[in-house]
Amino acid sequence: MVKMNKLLEVRKKIKGKKPEFIQQDYHKKRRLSKKWKRPTGLQSKMRHQFKGYNRRVKQGWRSPVEIRGYHGKGLKVLLVRTLKDIESADKDLGLIIQSSVGLRKKLILLEAAEKKGLTVLNLRIDNVKKKHELLKQSKQESKKDRDAKKKKTIEDSSKKAEKKKLGLEDKTEEEKKAEEKKAKDEVLIHKE
Repeated sequence: MVKMNKLLEVRKKIKGKKPEFIQQDYHKKRRLSKKWKRPTGLQSKMRHQFKGYNRRVKQGWRSPVEIRGYHGKGLKVLLVRTLKDIESADKDLGLIIQSSVGLRKKLILLEAAEKKGLTVLNLRIDNVKKKHELLKQSKQESKKDRDAKKKKTIEDSSKKAEKKKLGLEDKTEEEKKAEEKKAKDEVLIHKE
């Protein structure tokens, strides 16, 4: 374990100094992609590794072989999507719950991992529970609002229907102006 911790520190040091490897002349031309491509060309300063030019990809930037694929806490990583993945997991593994898993299923997976005594590296159960509760409350509130709007529209339409039956419909100013304009238009049309 002591050796593992030393190797993790070495990896952290290497990755702290590691530059971002980008394509040659990426900053000059918009059409070039940011991903790494080996520099070519006879006079390429980057290919010749001149001082002051972008660094090239080399093995020296890799992490030590013994800890490749390990998390920063010193645990081997296992990507989890279903309960079967958790059931087949060992105690020396660190679980990472896939981001595409929904909130409800995340809760189930976290509880199962907690029962089995496994460590989850990317989520905390209390944060997920809070988020789930907030989502539940917001859904309930929006449902209440929708129901209230529905009731109001039903009441308004029933009131309008009653007024029409009684002939007491109150017209707004805009509706009155529109009717007057229609009447004037009809008069003008008939004159011609």
